[in-house]
Amino acid sequence: MNQRDCELVLTIAREGSISKAAAKLYMSQPALSLFLNRLEGSLGAKLFSRSANGLKPTYTGECYIRTAEKILKLCNDFEVELCNINSLHKGKIQVGATVHLGSYVFPMLLPKYKELYPNIDVLITESRSADLEKSLAHNDVDIALMHIPFHSVEADYEPIARDPYVMVVAKNSPLVQHIYEKDGKPYIDPRLCADEKYILAYPSQRVRQVTDQILARAGVTPDITFMTSSVETAMRVASVGIGITLMPQSYISLFTCPAAPYFCHLEDSYEAWWTFVAAYPKDSELSKPAAEMVRILKEIYT
Repeated sequence: MNQRDCELVLTIAREGSISKAAAKLYMSQPALSLFLNRLEGSLGAKLFSRSANGLKPTYTGECYIRTAEKILKLCNDFEVELCNINSLHKGKIQVGATVHLGSYVFPMLLPKYKELYPNIDVLITESRSADLEKSLAHNDVDIALMHIPFHSVEADYEPIARDPYVMVVAKNSPLVQHIYEKDGKPYIDPRLCADEKYILAYPSQRVRQVTDQILARAGVTPDITFMTSSVETAMRVASVGIGITLMPQSYISLFTCPAAPYFCHLEDSYEAWWTFVAAYPKDSELSKPAAEMVRILKEIYT
């Protein structure tokens, strides 16, 4: 079992399909099928069986996968130690991030990081929170830039910043009469928005889950006029008065609106925020490149 064999078999297991695994590995499907056939031939046992839901590991396959994960973790630990020995003169860091957060953070982070460590290769993967949690569980990333709480994985993390949520209210909305100013910012009481139409993300999305928690604290059961997977769509539609939505304040700068709305803050009692963290696989030590990236992120957000 060499490192490459382990990586190929684990990708097949995670994707449950030769074609999907080949696409992820940037290989041709025949080449990956040939690899698997030869490997199974050398082992004298099948690693996968076919089912209606795709490829499933056999008992031998499950044993191989457990061993492969241990081997790759040992290889990763060695690379971390080697990079530490080299004192950041050379190395790489695999960084995962949610798409919108990456759009906001990377333009601030990467220039500072590359200026200090030009010989460290930064490899970026952008994905949904659920997929990043899987990447953390499988040690596929050194750090993941995302928001807590985690739902399907135990991971360690360094808190970076708290990002407040704002309510998007159109300028022509009757709710404008309830907006008040505090510390130079517009505020609104979400309890006064109980009868409004809401534009929200899908329940599986982290941004929606945080929104639901905020509205629950306000005793509001939202009347959802429609759902969208796009924070941008929700904000733009709310800006023209079709409904209202809640969104992270940091995302405002990423998009434009057809009509400028009010971005209203909520009182602290509603805990209207989410926490941005740099997460890393549980019980793993941060490599020096990863630790330095966390340090720079904290400096940016201080």
